[in-house]
Amino acid sequence: MNINHFLKSDREKAQRLFDSMQFMASELLTAAIKDGDFDGCRELAESIAQHSKELKKMEHPEQVVQLHEIASKFAKRGLDVKPVRRVH
Repeated sequence: MNINHFLKSDREKAQRLFDSMQFMASELLTAAIKDGDFDGCRELAESIAQHSKELKKMEHPEQVVQLHEIASKFAKRGLDVKPVRRVH
């Protein structure tokens, strides 16, 4: 996972979600399959899918993250930065 695709404010949460997904997939899901706990497998898969959806919502292209950081620096200096959209 490229942590640079997340806003600085979201990076810690993104890393926790990613680590949790890895643990569920590599440890818990494997154990549930070996034990024949198919309800547990389904619940784990649903949790992994939910974490994936949440990470996808938080993820941005690296350029967007860089622009957000630049805008935050301006805001700290008291400058109000707003996006400008092209009018067709």
